[in-house]
Amino acid sequence: MQLTALALWLNTAFAGFDEAVATAIHQLYVAAGWFFTPFLSFISLLGKGGIFLILLSIALMLFRKTRRYGTTMLLALAIGALVTNVCFKPLVARPRPYTHDGSIFQQYWEMLGKHTESDKSFPSGHMTAAMAASLAVFLRGNKKVSWTALLFALAMGVSRIYLSVHYATDVLGGVITGSIGGFAGYAISNRIPESFYTADFRDYIDRLKAKKSGGKGAGRSTAAAAAAEPSDGRRRTLVIDGANFSTMDGLFREFNRLFDVGPDEAVHSLDALNDLLGGGIGKIPAGARLHIRWLNSEKSREDFGYGATVIYYEKLLRRCHPNNRPRMEALLAEARRGEGETLFEKLTALIARTDTGHDCTLSLE
Repeated sequence: MQLTALALWLNTAFAGFDEAVATAIHQLYVAAGWFFTPFLSFISLLGKGGIFLILLSIALMLFRKTRRYGTTMLLALAIGALVTNVCFKPLVARPRPYTHDGSIFQQYWEMLGKHTESDKSFPSGHMTAAMAASLAVFLRGNKKVSWTALLFALAMGVSRIYLSVHYATDVLGGVITGSIGGFAGYAISNRIPESFYTADFRDYIDRLKAKKSGGKGAGRSTAAAAAAEPSDGRRRTLVIDGANFSTMDGLFREFNRLFDVGPDEAVHSLDALNDLLGGGIGKIPAGARLHIRWLNSEKSREDFGYGATVIYYEKLLRRCHPNNRPRMEALLAEARRGEGETLFEKLTALIARTDTGHDCTLSLE
């Protein structure tokens, strides 16, 4: 077989290194092949074609709390696959190690079940996918925990050498191409509009219903209907229902309907919500004494937990005044550690106030 110049260079310049690593990893077979062979075969299977990781990315994208992880992973996988399969594999065209007759690689390969691959060897596509996905999770998550994702990439690299379907240099090449995908995917995901990450399918359905019904009748939310409830004699009771929203945009729409706020005065921030609760906007008169009943509040407590809090502070950090950045960064770091005030706690504290110009009580149900 005629080798390309790059393949020939890899096979000669790194021959000793590749053999030494393969021999060292083969000691796992000697020590406990009954365990490592099925285990590493399974790990290797998870990287085949990137299908498992792609499906995992898509699954994570379905949920608002994990959408950033899924999006970053999917972008990283796509970029890594492009760099590996379109650029390097055809260019280098390195044959698989088990094709070298009489080599230790072929001996190990025959011993471990003769796993065959259809494409070229450098760089490892499995390693590219594993590294891209793992690095995406590491960069996106809390580094104190997310570093564990890199263990999957490590296991993938070991499995490919163990099964003798890749040289150690193929795996190192996959680390490089996977890292390119991971960093690029992370950078691109940070430029995607915030609305993509905070959008909720249920809120979209709610908007369609409201649009279809013209804002009247069955299409209106519980909150909108509750605005017409009579006062209890002391405070005007209004109802919001956590079943109708799971994002900040959804919450703001709930209050806008509840107070019958026009488009020009619609609430889109916590400061605006605070002004709204003071009265004088929409159908609630200024100085009104209010009582808010928050139905399905436990669902909202989960929806606006630390995951949503991180998203909230990330959004604020991108647009805040430079003088406020240290404080926003500190609050964001605290939320990422799962510490401090959650967005739900911030919301309930904002609603339940009885100071000057704001007289509102709150019950969580």
